Amino acid sequence: MKQESIARTLGVSRRTVQKDISDIGTALGARNHFQIALLAQERGWLTPVR
Repeated sequence: MKQESIARTLGVSRRTVQKDISDIGTALGARNHFQIALLAQERGWLTPVR
């Protein structure tokens, strides 16, 4: 999802989403969104969507 869609879905600002994604990337040691997804999956942070 794009950050604006995520923000709308969660009822927060786009800036909050940007900050949260940045914080998650830092915690994972990721440099981009793709790496965030891969590392989060490896750590079991994601659940399958059905």
